[in-house]
Amino acid sequence: MTSERKFAGLGSRIEWHENLGSTNDRALEIVLEHGREAEGWIVGAEAQTAGRGRKGAQWLCEPGRGLAFSLVLCPRWERRYWGWLSLGAALSVCTGGPEPLGLAPLIKWPNDVLVEGRKVCGILIETRGPCAVVGIGLNVNESAFPPELGAISLFQLLGREVDREQLVGEIREKMTELLELDPQVIAERVWERLAWRDKVVVTASGRKGRIRGFGENGELKVETPSELLTLCDPEGVRLAERLD
Repeated sequence: MTSERKFAGLGSRIEWHENLGSTNDRALEIVLEHGREAEGWIVGAEAQTAGRGRKGAQWLCEPGRGLAFSLVLCPRWERRYWGWLSLGAALSVCTGGPEPLGLAPLIKWPNDVLVEGRKVCGILIETRGPCAVVGIGLNVNESAFPPELGAISLFQLLGREVDREQLVGEIREKMTELLELDPQVIAERVWERLAWRDKVVVTASGRKGRIRGFGENGELKVETPSELLTLCDPEGVRLAERLD
């Protein structure tokens, strides 16, 4: 069921549902129907029955408190640079939400936003044809989370509620502006906000090294004592106490 009045201030190219399987799935349907004409569409939901993160992980969003929405974009970048969309979306969340509110968010490569070491936002990018669907789950006005989630909301950080419609609008504006930038500029801005920057990490294969930068398509560069690794998958990457 679509809620016609919610988020109406964001314009006509928006669907906001009380209940939906997945905002990303619905946005991908719109892309299939309209191709490039779907650019700019937003699909949101108060509750998702099949909301997901990377590798199918479930994403939980408290109805009426958090934000779960998907934005359709048609990047003009060469396809080989589309790997920057995840980090670019995380950057857009930082500059469109927590930073203007006086917070200091960090980006955990490649698609999470942290504040005070806890997750405030997760991002899932899916592509179809010339378009990309940017799925965003943002903890906004929730008052509590199970401790095992390692999550936090803007409300918990600020002690007050935040306007959800304004957040969606600001993030959309920042993401649209970002697509006009060269990926190298995005790399520099993400690096300034990167969690674990220059820290020692352990890879999934057990090798230790320091995070030193990004590859051409947003991969993570990790310098070990013997080589410079290029990581494409964050699975298993964790902080280490020291290099030796």
